[in-house]
Amino acid sequence: MTWRSCSIALAVAAIIAPGIGAAQRPAQSGARRDTSAWRDPSPHRSGFVPVGNGVQLHYLDWGGTGQTIVFLAGQGNTAHAFDDFAPRFTDRFHVVALTRRGFGESSHPPDGYDTRRLVEDIRAAIDRLHLGRVILIGHSIAGEEMTRFAATYPDRVSKLVYLDAAYGRVALDSMFTASHPVPLALPPAPAPDAADTATAAAYVAFVHRTRGVNIPEADIRARYRYDGWNEEITPAYRAIVVEHPDYAHVRAPALAIYAVTDSVSQLEPWQRDDTAHAAVWREQIRRSAPLYAASRAQFRSHVSHGGVVEVHGAHHWLFVSNADEVARAIRRFLAVP
Repeated sequence: MTWRSCSIALAVAAIIAPGIGAAQRPAQSGARRDTSAWRDPSPHRSGFVPVGNGVQLHYLDWGGTGQTIVFLAGQGNTAHAFDDFAPRFTDRFHVVALTRRGFGESSHPPDGYDTRRLVEDIRAAIDRLHLGRVILIGHSIAGEEMTRFAATYPDRVSKLVYLDAAYGRVALDSMFTASHPVPLALPPAPAPDAADTATAAAYVAFVHRTRGVNIPEADIRARYRYDGWNEEITPAYRAIVVEHPDYAHVRAPALAIYAVTDSVSQLEPWQRDDTAHAAVWREQIRRSAPLYAASRAQFRSHVSHGGVVEVHGAHHWLFVSNADEVARAIRRFLAVP
């Protein structure tokens, strides 16, 4: 079983469901158009920042004063993933979010999806937006970029917050395969049918119904409009490469907030309602729990100024499912000099 299949089974994979902002940009070639009158209610402005070789990243800016927080979305998602969460911090911080290349309204080049290039995109965006020394807060696969950014540019980042993002994915995959060479017979996630993809609103309803958390609607609509509803249409989704996290070279204080799955009742609706495979889902949780615990322990031991918060019962989108608790943990961490 691969990291991707293992993490999906535990509802901690990157949930593919994106967003649309107020920026005026034509839809990507081949992508469907959303002609509805829906408008993103999140209080941000949007724009594009060039990062080199004709590539532009879409960004959102919620304003605020103080040091800048830069939010980084999970794989397949966009800056709109933080539409509901980011405004919680504008009282003390200037808050911005980026959409990586290949997704949503950002440029979709044919290459440049290795971690080194994605980190350079972040650096270029920070420079061109004149954000100074930033706080990076990233969800899921963004942890790869955050760790390398902090190791490569230690003077450019003051603190890091990992939102279910500090996992050694390569090691996890290897350990899982070694300890359980015979994969469990788990059903795939439900795919949307023609009715579910007939309109943006229908697709939003499908994502909310199957994922079990209200992922910001703008994030979902961006997938529908710019990338097509099926993540496999987007070459960037397959091109991103994971790597061993180099936590030893992270000098900035870092907080890792983990969603911990303890029972089938915490899985996504389609998983927890799957009575035919209930025993298999329970076995998957049992097998995976010590591996995820080992990954959390690795972060604790390798990050010299690191802290860990475990949120039991949370969804992988823990800043949506447990927004208040996660926001409090972040604010406590950022308040420490």
